[in-house]
Amino acid sequence: MKGSEPPSVYWQRRAIVAGAAVALIVVVVFAFKALGSGGGGASVDGEAEPQEWVRPSQSSTLKRPHIAPTPEAEPSSASPSPTEPAIAACAEEELLLQVVAAFDEARSGAEVPVSVLVASGSEATCTAELGEVEVELAAGSDVVYSTAHCEEAEPNTVELEAGAGQTAEFTLDSRASDPGCGGDRRRLPAGDYEIRARLGEAVSPPTSLTLT
Repeated sequence: MKGSEPPSVYWQRRAIVAGAAVALIVVVVFAFKALGSGGGGASVDGEAEPQEWVRPSQSSTLKRPHIAPTPEAEPSSASPSPTEPAIAACAEEELLLQVVAAFDEARSGAEVPVSVLVASGSEATCTAELGEVEVELAAGSDVVYSTAHCEEAEPNTVELEAGAGQTAEFTLDSRASDPGCGGDRRRLPAGDYEIRARLGEAVSPPTSLTLT
């Protein structure tokens, strides 16, 4: 049955109702979107709404600390210096000795300075022990005095190059002596004596000394 109102009013009412329904639908859709985006609101249970995951940018990525590897110790490039070979001792047959007295003549019992030159006839450098040099005073074939009898030798090793020499100094007291410094250290009688230097089997040519 048709109403008493004209048809135009009826269509206007239907349009208002349809518009209201569309507006309601739009409001509901926006409400669901707001809930789904978690825009800072809290749920009924008081728990935080899950946040929407956003891919971090490269600039916001946490950088891990960089630990440089420990450098290995490099082997030393300096090579150890080779050990120098020890210099051999001079052969006794290659040693040359020369003795020189400060005086050709002295009073019996007086001190006479004596120098002994020790040289090497070897072509290579060698060593000699000057502390073992002995000075002796002889009457003919008898040794009446020697520095080895009463003086304690002190080590004195020297290097001798080919043709080079070293000098050792002594004092001859022109008194009689025996091995071990035993016996009576009496004055030697006046006369002619010979002074010789000795180093092992090497012996110097004699030099003359006259005691008065």
